[in-house]
Parts: sequence; structure tokens; C-alpha cells
Amino acid sequence: MILVAGVGAAEIVKPDIKPGLWEISMIPKLSGQLPFSDADLAKMTPEQRAKMEAAFKTATAKPRVFKECMTPEKIAHGFNFDRSGNDSSCKRKVISSSANELTLHDECDRQTQKTVSDAHFEVKGGTQTSGKFHVVMTSTTDGKSTTWDSTFQGKWLGASCGAVKDFEMEK
Repeated sequence: MILVAGVGAAEIVKPDIKPGLWEISMIPKLSGQLPFSDADLAKMTPEQRAKMEAAFKTATAKPRVFKECMTPEKIAHGFNFDRSGNDSSCKRKVISSSANELTLHDECDRQTQKTVSDAHFEVKGGTQTSGKFHVVMTSTTDGKSTTWDSTFQGKWLGASCGAVKDFEMEK
């Protein structure tokens, strides 16, 4: 789900969801190689590289569950899965947008990496969400690429966010 301010060629319509605490379960699947050039990998210590490779392998070992406090302000800004803020290297195209569905295509051309992302979100009855992401990250120096495919399900837990102020991964 992950909602914050969005920018794009077309207007993103406010989703029809209830404010309050949401639980999102995400099932990621990674494939390919680490999206770093051989030169970048060579700069890492053996421990750093081993840690990164282990993280890559275990990233899909189990579903990721997090809670998000959806304030009326977040909801008013619409869907956006990029928490890094406005990145001038990224271009967003809103494929379709309604109160119950959103499809986005993003492309980011950075100095050492190109990222192409497609996302689709659906809202059901204001209390359930589902969707999928497809992301391909490619090193611009040697062409290595990583593909990340993920599906998610979200459910509204209640009007009060309790101790969750924004976004919290479950341990």
C-alpha cells in the first residue's frame, strides 16, 4: 500500500480507504545478480560482500509484514511506493487511476543504475488492498540486473494507530 505524496503526468486519484492502522503482508521474490558493478563489489570488504549476498538470498525467505498508520493527509496524497522523496532522475507515468485502482510505471536513470518499476494497486470496500510490484534494477556499467517481483495484501485493523506513528516493520 505505502501511501505518500505522489507526482506524475496524470493526477493520482485519492484512494477509497479508511484512515487508521493497516497491516500489509508482502511476498517478495528476487532473481538475477546483485545490481552492483564488479568495480563497486571490489571496493567492499569480504565481510561486507558476504553480508550483502546473504541479505540478497534471504530477502525472499519469508513474507514481510508491516503496519502503516494511514492518516487522512496520507490518503489525500494518493499511492506512491517510492519513500525516497522526489528524485530528479525518475520519471513517473500514471497508467490508470481511480478511487479503487491505480497502475504506475516509473523509470529512474541514475549514474550507476537504471531502475524500471511497474506497480498495480487495488482497494476493496475501503478495508482491503492488494497489488503487485515488478522492478528491474540494472547496473549501467556492466549490465548486471536484479528483478524483484512482489505481491501484497493489506487489511484495515482499526481507526486508532496506537503506537505506530508512520511505518513499522514487524520483527
